[in-house]
Amino acid sequence: MRGLLAVMLLMATAAPSGAQRYVRDWQQLSPEEKQRAWDNYRRYQQMPQQRRNSLENNFQRYQSMPPEEQQRLRQNYDAYRNQNPAQRQQFNEQYRRWRSGKH
Repeated sequence: MRGLLAVMLLMATAAPSGAQRYVRDWQQLSPEEKQRAWDNYRRYQQMPQQRRNSLENNFQRYQSMPPEEQQRLRQNYDAYRNQNPAQRQQFNEQYRRWRSGKH
């Protein structure tokens, strides 16, 4: 559970420090960052257990990655977050086709 909170804080705060981001101590978060972290935690609590287990497994895999791979994932996520809704929808459709093998 502590690991998941770290992921949610990382996603909520997204505080770049040079080329590296890190999870900050709760006292260092702004009120907006704290609110996003709590919102993420509440959403997590409402998820079915299977989804929570999946998130925990993903976090464990993320933690076991080399720092360069973690950085690549963060950069890809940032690029996705910076897309407008139409771009995200197009990306999601292409990803679904790729996953289903219908390129």
